[in-house]
Amino acid sequence: MLQAPSNTEIRQAVSQDITAITDFVDKASLTHRHLDWRPLVEWVSQPPFLLRFANQQLTALLSCAPDPEGVAWIHAFIMDHWSNQVNAVWHSLFEPALIELAVTRCQVFSLSLSDWYTRLLRSSGFTPFENIVVLHWGREVPPVKNMPPEVLIRPMEPADLNQVAEVDRQTFEAAWVISRASLERAYLQSAHASVAEVNEQIIGYELSTASSLSSHLARLAVLPEFRHLNIGYSLVAQLLEYFTQRGIWQITVNTQDNNQASLSLYKKLGFFQTSESFPVFTKSG
Repeated sequence: MLQAPSNTEIRQAVSQDITAITDFVDKASLTHRHLDWRPLVEWVSQPPFLLRFANQQLTALLSCAPDPEGVAWIHAFIMDHWSNQVNAVWHSLFEPALIELAVTRCQVFSLSLSDWYTRLLRSSGFTPFENIVVLHWGREVPPVKNMPPEVLIRPMEPADLNQVAEVDRQTFEAAWVISRASLERAYLQSAHASVAEVNEQIIGYELSTASSLSSHLARLAVLPEFRHLNIGYSLVAQLLEYFTQRGIWQITVNTQDNNQASLSLYKKLGFFQTSESFPVFTKSG
């Protein structure tokens, strides 16, 4: 592991650091942030959340707490400014974080939105995992398709979150599952959320965000045994109707470029793939 200079301290963040962290993030000019549902300060109490001080001044931080268990996304790497020491600073934080994550056998993931950050990931042995692509809706209302008559689609309620979290766990690969706590955050920030159920058992759900001009389908899941019954199709069709009735026609969704089932579904609903994409990298802890 790289040794920090004698005037440098690296330690786990504590709740008393929150004010300093907030001020630092506001002023920092070199930032990688993961696209998750929680504000950065919520991760402070969940290690590893490492702070790097030089001459007693906070100069960099790294947050990559597991969520859910066994999967750790890099939530943030932030440095006060660009310098030729970026690589050294990154390694001084990531290497001790990786040692801690290895104890619990976490697999580490990170998306990258910039070339400089991709270079840092590769320098630490990260390898390509998948590519995320962006799709836009073509503004053509999809035709109605029949579902089994016993399937009911209704608005999601707070009491549904435990069942919804279980649907999420059973539907996605481990890297893409979100925890119950993060799911609740997503629900509270959603502009539209609905569930599909059979005999009061939730079998699928959809969750979307929105601004005044656009919306984004953030999560869509249907239990494997209920696929190919137009349930996912109907969940999305209903949210398209909801937003267009409110004058929102700019609607997007992300998926993996190798997820042919999702790409096919979204194409049937009138989405088209754009040239926008970003890579996801992984490293075993």
